[in-house]
Amino acid sequence: MHDKISESKLWESFKSGDKDAFKVIYYNYYMLLYRYGIKTSADTELAEDCLQDLFLKLWKNRENLGEVASVKSYLYRAYIRMLFEAIKKSRREINLAELDHPQEESSIEETIIQNQDQNALNLHLHQALKHLSKRQRQVMLLHYFDGLSYKQIAEILPIKYQAIRNCVHEGIKILRKNIASRSG
Repeated sequence: MHDKISESKLWESFKSGDKDAFKVIYYNYYMLLYRYGIKTSADTELAEDCLQDLFLKLWKNRENLGEVASVKSYLYRAYIRMLFEAIKKSRREINLAELDHPQEESSIEETIIQNQDQNALNLHLHQALKHLSKRQRQVMLLHYFDGLSYKQIAEILPIKYQAIRNCVHEGIKILRKNIASRSG
């Protein structure tokens, strides 16, 4: 209960323009969000850019922000939305760029030769992950890669605790089934 009170006071101080409160929020959550971002997008620059944009937007719009039950949950939700929008946009831009500038055959061959083992592993995992729903992938990333508990995930995503447990359970079954079918 004490943490919720101090967290709400910190948020109120930040909203009223207290730069020290903003710094505390920034330093408490930046690396946590960044680790999630690089696991989600695999593009460290995009993850960092989105995170910087998030904190910049927060500061600029602080007076218009409402109350939050949990600063951590609020930041995760905002960051996830921002990151997924940026990923969608970058995919559209990459597809357009590939149409304008097709790669030379020799560079593709060199790339394949240099990264063959890593690509095979990534492809294997990527194919298995495709069988998960978007929600299952999100929950699995937050639980296994960020080490968040089911309760913490429930605060971040608009999903009930039991549904999160079910997502993880079903996700593991789907991954095992797909990885086993590709191995054997």
